[in-house]
Amino acid sequence: MDKRVTLTIEIFDPDKKAARAAQKAILEEIYLVDAKTWRKPGVISSEVLALQHKCSTEILLPTPKGYKERLDLYFILCKFQVAAFKDKSPNKPTMKIEATFCTSFSLNHADPDGPNRLDLELDFEGSYSAFTNHIYKINPISTAWPYWRELVQNMSTRMGYPALIVPMLEIVIKEPEDKAKDNVA
Repeated sequence: MDKRVTLTIEIFDPDKKAARAAQKAILEEIYLVDAKTWRKPGVISSEVLALQHKCSTEILLPTPKGYKERLDLYFILCKFQVAAFKDKSPNKPTMKIEATFCTSFSLNHADPDGPNRLDLELDFEGSYSAFTNHIYKINPISTAWPYWRELVQNMSTRMGYPALIVPMLEIVIKEPEDKAKDNVA
């Protein structure tokens, strides 16, 4: 069983400008929005062998009411799920933990080399979507991941399982198929 969890994002950013611009995003808030647990009764926890992890993001639009004056804030929901399966029933989960965290990011407008300048460069070069992927997918998930790991470890013990260790997140940036073919010499 592979202990790594990877988040694969298909973007094309040959000069890594989007990643540098995304580093200018400042985390304003992170908090738990909701959580749900489920355990099948009568299953012995030591019989659980396989874990399946899922994560996704959702942009909150329009901006929540209390933040209307802050047009520089980006609100992103990070949704996580882990399910445990027995070896004999790989399609039927015996336990699930789900949680949603809300993250909000602002952009550092005071930095002369910050996102404002890079936004234009990225837009002209056609890789604005790479910057958007970083801000809306990579930054929120990687920021919320430690909170998710702690929640899973804590809740799994409360559910009578050994503390489930959620592995470290590995972000893999993959070029879209059509761009990868264009770059082959």
